[in-house]
Amino acid sequence: MQSHASRDLQGPAQSRAVRDLLQSVFVSELVAPSPKLWLFFAWISDIEVIDNSARQFAALQPDWPGKAIRLSEVLKALLSRGVQLRLIIREDGHNDYFIARLQTLKSEFGDQIKWTIEKSFHAKGLLGSDYFLSGSMNLTLSGISINGEHLVFRTDPAAIAEQTIELESRWEALLR
Repeated sequence: MQSHASRDLQGPAQSRAVRDLLQSVFVSELVAPSPKLWLFFAWISDIEVIDNSARQFAALQPDWPGKAIRLSEVLKALLSRGVQLRLIIREDGHNDYFIARLQTLKSEFGDQIKWTIEKSFHAKGLLGSDYFLSGSMNLTLSGISINGEHLVFRTDPAAIAEQTIELESRWEALLR
C-alpha cells in the first residue's frame, strides 16, 4: 500500500509553519504550475505569501523586488504561465479590495481567471493538480498568523480527485 503525504497544522502555535507551507505551495506552483488552480476562501486578503527579501526567488520571477510578495502578484505570475485560476469567495465587504485586484487581473488575462461570489459560502481551501490544502483558515493575516486554525495538507491522488470533481461539478458553471 502506497503512503501519501499528509500534514496537519494548528494555528497560531504553528503560524510560522503555515506561512512556510503557503510559500512552498506557491513557489511549487511557479516552478511546475497546475493547469487549473482553485482558491476558495470565505475571507481573502492580498496577504504576503512569498518572502523574497533576499531575492532568493529571482530566478522564478526576475521583476519581483527584494521584499515580501503579495498573493495578487503570485496569481499574476501564475496567470502569465498559463494557469487557469478559479476562485470562490464569500460576499462580504472584507473581500472587496481583493476582488478589485482580481478584476484588474481579469482585464489583462480574460477568462483565464474566473470567480464567483456567494452569500453564504464558508469553505476554505486551495487545490492544485497534486495537493489539497483545507481546513478552517481563511487566507487573511489573522487566518495565517493569529486565529486558532486547523489545516490539513494532502497529496493523496484520491482525495485530490474527489475534491476536483466536487469543485468542477458544483462551481465551474457559476464562475464568471
